[in-house]
Amino acid sequence: MKKLIALALALVMALSLVACGGGTSTSQPAASGGSQAATEDLPVLKVAVMPFLNTLPIVYMIDNGLDVANGFKIETVYFANGTAMNEALAADQWEVGTLSAAAVNSLAIYGAYCIADIGHSEGGLYTLVKSDSPIAAVKGSNPSYPDVYGDADSVRGAVIATQTGTISHLNVNKWLEVLGLTPDDVELVSMDFPSAYQALKTGNCAVAALNPPTSYTAESEGYVVTSSLTSLGVPQYDSIIVSNKAFNERRDVLVNYTKAFFQACDALQADPEGTAQLLYDWYTENGSETTLEACATEVETRPFVTSEEAKGITIGESVEVTGEFWVSQGLLEESKYPEIATHVDNTIVKEALGF
Repeated sequence: MKKLIALALALVMALSLVACGGGTSTSQPAASGGSQAATEDLPVLKVAVMPFLNTLPIVYMIDNGLDVANGFKIETVYFANGTAMNEALAADQWEVGTLSAAAVNSLAIYGAYCIADIGHSEGGLYTLVKSDSPIAAVKGSNPSYPDVYGDADSVRGAVIATQTGTISHLNVNKWLEVLGLTPDDVELVSMDFPSAYQALKTGNCAVAALNPPTSYTAESEGYVVTSSLTSLGVPQYDSIIVSNKAFNERRDVLVNYTKAFFQACDALQADPEGTAQLLYDWYTENGSETTLEACATEVETRPFVTSEEAKGITIGESVEVTGEFWVSQGLLEESKYPEIATHVDNTIVKEALGF
């Protein structure tokens, strides 16, 4: 594990340098073991990475040479979030990546494909308030959601900070719906998650909708979780998303990538302690403040899908659920919704895992 962590840190430092350039940048194909002569003829796959848990299997693949072992090489392309990944799709800046709620636009607008669900992403998606907030004083106003805080009166007009277009934005909208409100009843301010948390601390917003690891940090510091995708009953997966061009032209490489990805998921799930340490290093090197305890909680509450579990999952269901909700909230044109179902494919993961 020490060797794994050391290798991960090397990758993280490389990606951090890429990130510092602003926007998106492409690194050199990562060294995955073996001589240059042995790997120079392998096909290269441009893989999008982000400073989140769902990139960890990619880190593990590179560290342990699973790409080369499966007949390809990974070239990483760094993005700060899913919105930036979607904006880069039209320019063919990446071929395969991992997304959750942002996958709705990938499929419906940019013609990408969802080929596998690889991680439970509902854990840790929170809206939070200060403990003395009027919102925290009301619980279970909608009896169908007994663990959700707030009501129409306490939340109406609130300034809510989150990164729009993300799964946290979905959490906000679903929370408002449960309370009998719409996005027009609040003031939604878009900012990255650490900034949203700072806005909550300083009183510049009443509610922050956060993503791990920031959400776990806020919870540990005494902020009240007013809603989560779990308490709202909204299932979510992180999914492997591939560009339209890659889907139509690089099937063999995508099969091998999917096989390697689930090999990494199986290994990470088998070693939660080591996975938490690797995640802590990943967050730290990419500028997110967290603790090892928070990372351990995230690993526990947002498990990766194993190769065996993948055989029982109906791919793309959570993306369709998210897309339907976005249509209801005016976040996606209704005419685009059918595109989601037509851009879900289960044949690649079936070939990769042999079922």
